[in-house]
Formats: sequence, C-alpha cells, structure tokens
Amino acid sequence: MSPALRGLAAALMAALALPVAADPGPAVRPEMFLSSDSDGNRSQRASLGWDVRREDIEHWWGFKAERARFSGEGWRDADERLFVRAAGGTGAWRWQGEAGTDGDDLLGSASIFSTDAWRKEFFLERDVLETRLGTARGLVHTFAGAAMDVPMGERWSATGLAGLQDFGGDNLRRHLRASLVYAVLPEQGLSLQLRLRQFNDSDPRELDYFAPGRYRQALGVVSMRRFVGGYQWRATAGLGRQDFTGAGSQPARLLEFDVQTPKDRGYYLRATAGYSDAPADSASGGDGYHYRYVRLEAVWML
Repeated sequence: MSPALRGLAAALMAALALPVAADPGPAVRPEMFLSSDSDGNRSQRASLGWDVRREDIEHWWGFKAERARFSGEGWRDADERLFVRAAGGTGAWRWQGEAGTDGDDLLGSASIFSTDAWRKEFFLERDVLETRLGTARGLVHTFAGAAMDVPMGERWSATGLAGLQDFGGDNLRRHLRASLVYAVLPEQGLSLQLRLRQFNDSDPRELDYFAPGRYRQALGVVSMRRFVGGYQWRATAGLGRQDFTGAGSQPARLLEFDVQTPKDRGYYLRATAGYSDAPADSASGGDGYHYRYVRLEAVWML
C-alpha cells in the first residue's frame, strides 16, 4: 500500500471514533482518487475539505485543499489547488459546485438539477489536461452539457446527455450519450441497461490526448443495487463493442463496485472501484487498452 493510501486509511480509522453530530455544524472531508492505465499513465488526487457549515448532504459550504500528481512514460507533474465549494437548493431544484485554482488557471465544476421524475441537469467541468503536452503547456479542458431522465412506466426509463468539450486548442468535441433501463427485479435492485455513447472531434489528433475523430460505444449492462443495514451496495458489469476512426470494432467491457454508508448519520463514507477498456483522454488508442480507478470519499461532522 502506498504512503498516501496508508495516510488516508489512518485518517478514516481515527475519524470513526468521532462523536455523531445531529445539528448543523462544521465537517471534515478527506477524499482520494487514483487511476492508472495500460499505457503507464497515472493520476493521483488527495484532498482535505473543511465544511464551515453542513446541514445535510445537500446543504453545505466550505473549502478544499488538493494535491494532484500526474505521470506517464518519461514525465511527471504535480500541483496544489485550493477550492471554495458549496451546495444548496430551493423547491425541486438543487445545485452544487466548486471553484478554485492551481495558481495559474481557474478550475472547478458546477451542476444544477431538478429532483422530479423528469430529472434535468445542467453541468460544467473545468480541469487540467492530464497528458505530457497538456501539463507542459498548461492546457485546461472544459466540458459543458445537459442531461435528462425520461420515465417510461413502472419498469422502464431512459436518460440522454448532450455536451461540448474544449481542450484549450482548436478541437471542439461533441458528446452524445443515451441509456435505456429495464428494472427486472425492482425489489432486488436488479436492472438491465443499454448504454450508448459517441463523440466527434472537430480537429482530430490535435495533441497527445486521445482524439481519433469519431468514437462510438455500445454496452449491455447488468446492475445490482442492494441495501443492507442501511448500507448501499452496488455492482455493475457491462459488455459490448466500441470502434473509432483508424481502428476496427473492438470489445468493450466495464466493471464497477460501489458501497456507501447511510447518509443520515454524523458521518458518511463511500468507496468506488472500477475497470474499463474505453480509452481515456491520455490513451494511445491501441489494442488491449484498459483503465482502472479507485475513489474514496468521507464526511465527518465535528
């Protein structure tokens, strides 16, 4: 286990001894994200957040300090970020966002969404381009879009997403995603899904990030979500095909596991681990590519 992981595990164990707080107040929020791929690229983000006031999981505001490290074959880069972040809402609408900097660029994300059955979301994400040339030139990519849930009866539902992504140069990527979900056993949390995605680059192969021109993927997915003692467990497995400009049809696979503690206590923990062979931005685009990640999130009221 790496020193960063050991440090986070120690912090989590120590925080479990903290008393449960029922009233609004401050909270501490350690988070970590680790990823690696078959091209040798790695990303590590470790942060410590401080909520000045936290009422519940949907209403809070505070700060976050983050250390980010990126590396690949023959290169590495690291920076520190500081963010202001908050969440709130009114009526059927909720919002959440953070804005900060690494000392050079404005970074962050924002989302506003409705809580009705026809859920609508508008989002914006802005972060550094995690490639050798991206970090060397200080490039930032921006992704903006909208999504909508469409209920289709007791067991059927669908989701659609459209977005635009700018990579800090001439390339503008157009994203389209859709999913169709059928609840096979709603009481057991078992569903079957068809997930489709496509993106098109206006300026293919602009730099050293994955920009083939056109990318398409279709996945058949089985998902199981269960609640045990208030804890939410979810497992997802997908199998399908993908293709992109310059390459023929290839297998596409997805695995993800997620566990969350109850959200109505004085602490909240979530752990997610996943595997995919869909190329990330830093991918070479060759055969046999795969991507792995682990995400840990925690909140403790003080």
